Amino acid sequence: MAEISSKTKIVLIIDILACLIFMFLYLIIPEIYASLVDPIVFDPYYWRAFGGTLLVLGIMSIIAYKRAEWSQVKVVIELAILWCSIILILNIWEILVLPISPTYAQTAWTDSILLVILIVINAFCYYKEQK
Repeated sequence: MAEISSKTKIVLIIDILACLIFMFLYLIIPEIYASLVDPIVFDPYYWRAFGGTLLVLGIMSIIAYKRAEWSQVKVVIELAILWCSIILILNIWEILVLPISPTYAQTAWTDSILLVILIVINAFCYYKEQK
């Protein structure tokens, strides 16, 4: 089994940090975060469920980082790319279709840019490790 490169470890650390920061916002303090971003609808359960998915992704990334075997890390990187891609599509749909406030539009655009960055670095890492 091939061990992952230091670049892949850095990508996993970036994934872990992104997951944990946004998990904190959506799972731990969703009411405070919602008051800052002015969402169309605030349902604490669904915001916390979204935060829970981020917690799972963060834990999986931590496990992958510790195992450091490409065959196991590969699945986590694939999941990260897929998850980010789906959330990006939903963000774009939200921006284009829903009547959102300027504050929330700013948040959605910022989140979308971060998602594109995560998709690119994860895909680049995946491509390099596959070689």
